[in-house]
Amino acid sequence: MTVGTRPDAGGVTAVPSLKAVRDTISGLLGKDVEVRPDAEPPTVGGDSGTVVGLYVDDGLRSAAVMVVDLPLAARLGAAIGLVPPTTAGAAADAGTLAAGLRENVTEILNVLARVLNVAGAPHVRLYSVAATAQELRPDVRALAVKAAPRVDIEVEVPRYGSGVMSVVIA
Repeated sequence: MTVGTRPDAGGVTAVPSLKAVRDTISGLLGKDVEVRPDAEPPTVGGDSGTVVGLYVDDGLRSAAVMVVDLPLAARLGAAIGLVPPTTAGAAADAGTLAAGLRENVTEILNVLARVLNVAGAPHVRLYSVAATAQELRPDVRALAVKAAPRVDIEVEVPRYGSGVMSVVIA
């Protein structure tokens, strides 16, 4: 686990463990997902289709971002909504998320805030979600492509397929 110090927030925010991410997503989906570290980070911005969740502390300072590539966003959104895997595949192929899939992946990002809220760290919450280049603020994009501290994870959702997510600490 990599630790990043955030003196402005008066605490330490840690990159979450793979186990915490796996257990949280598995619990939400009701099925065991597999996670693998050292994935190639998702492309952020442009027409990449990535979904970027911004997490802030209680002072509304940026604390972290989670970046989910389009294939994983579609697969997670479909799996939690019990939508057929073919729908997730079609969304990934089309390069866009339907409103229902976006809403579902936003809920997953909201619950994933718990992996950042550990003892001794400042409390953080999901503040915003950007799913298009027009929605993505430049400062959030800069944080999303930051070199470290971060973890880039391949997530495999049974019956749905895999994709990549990154957790980046401010």
